[in-house]
Amino acid sequence: MISLINPELSFNKTISEHRKDRLNPDSKSVYPLDYDLPFDYTCSNCGYKVSIKNKDLEKHSKSNYSNLKKADKLEIEEYLISKKLDKFSFLDFECPECNLPIRILFESYPGGFCGMTYEIKHVIEIKNG
Repeated sequence: MISLINPELSFNKTISEHRKDRLNPDSKSVYPLDYDLPFDYTCSNCGYKVSIKNKDLEKHSKSNYSNLKKADKLEIEEYLISKKLDKFSFLDFECPECNLPIRILFESYPGGFCGMTYEIKHVIEIKNG
């Protein structure tokens, strides 16, 4: 069974990264961070926290690469197409504790002074039973 989870229940919804001044690398960020990175995703099945880093979102932005088993990947993709949610970038993985397949859907866009903003749109989980 596929569950569509409200992102606010699992972690902060908008994560922004602002680059530091390239001429003074020891300076603080030009704009304050909306949320501290990395942030933790909490598995709804077992409560295990998975740390998501900015580079994880950056690497998977506009990518089709999946970390899930083929059957889980296909089940989620069919669900996304049926719900018209297949336009988003995604990061997927299995929970290291309980092996629950999880896909985080997000958008990325310029967020100001040479930075990127990542907005979490949906979280998909495949639960057995």
